[in-house]
Amino acid sequence: MPPTEQYGLFFERDLPPRRSLRAAWLLALFLGFTGADRFYLHKPVTGTLKLLTIGGAGIWWLIDLFRITNEFAADGASMPLLGTNSERRGLRLASIVVAAALVGAVAYVTAAPVTGTITATVTALNALLNPATPPPVKELVTVAEASATKPPGRVVTVTGNLHIEYTFTGPAVAYLQPAKGPAVTVLSLVKGRAGAVGVTLRPGTYTLIVSTTGMLWHLTAKEYRLTG
Repeated sequence: MPPTEQYGLFFERDLPPRRSLRAAWLLALFLGFTGADRFYLHKPVTGTLKLLTIGGAGIWWLIDLFRITNEFAADGASMPLLGTNSERRGLRLASIVVAAALVGAVAYVTAAPVTGTITATVTALNALLNPATPPPVKELVTVAEASATKPPGRVVTVTGNLHIEYTFTGPAVAYLQPAKGPAVTVLSLVKGRAGAVGVTLRPGTYTLIVSTTGMLWHLTAKEYRLTG
């Protein structure tokens, strides 16, 4: 049957060439946002609209991937697209894969901040309901204090690092005497003054001994200890 006579209809000229199903689908997939597939199918009006709307914000682009694989898909001259049924089924399956991948990507990108927000909320609630025990901190603790009106006494140090603050109005000497062994000199002044000095010794119990000619004096021994 000549191309000008089909289905009992007669045409005065040859039928226009049929457009390729595969070519139309590939254009829709890779250049669908520009409307290239619709221009290829001789649909310039909708092709222009598709270009101006960037593939209908992606929705039109996705719809055309399936529309082209339809059994009754045709070009602007109402000519069916050139392709076999098996080719249509294969391209339809490929369209499904593309759509599934797109939906998965959107779901992943959307779920990431939501998951982060949920995790942060759960963490905050756990911290509120189960407050963590604050870590121990060091603070300066007075372990001995003596003055002109308060005689020296026992000094118990657990770190062995003492911070001695003093005020003397005359020459003075201060010792720390352990239960066994020689005394440790912590201060020796030839004249009265105020200040501070650090002393390092073995942790333990000592007796504080102060000798001075000044009438007014004051001495405090402190060390950093963990609290809590």
